[in-house]
Amino acid sequence: MNIEKIGEPIRVLASFSAGQCQPLRFRWGQREYRVDAVNGKWIDRGGEGYSLHYSVQVGSETYYIHFVSTDVQWWLDQVVVA
Repeated sequence: MNIEKIGEPIRVLASFSAGQCQPLRFRWGQREYRVDAVNGKWIDRGGEGYSLHYSVQVGSETYYIHFVSTDVQWWLDQVVVA
């Protein structure tokens, strides 16, 4: 298993329904990734805003992404390749 730390901004298409946010697809560089499953999610609250964190599955790879409310920006944190 390889873990690659990224720390880059990404664009995310997400569904907002019944008070929940569900990432559906994201674009990193020139490539678009379709989210097959959300493995886990959690919220960090602190300071002025909050961060929504997700572990998402794309094929056999796991991506850790998060949304920062104060910046209104999504980030790709790391990729786990089996």
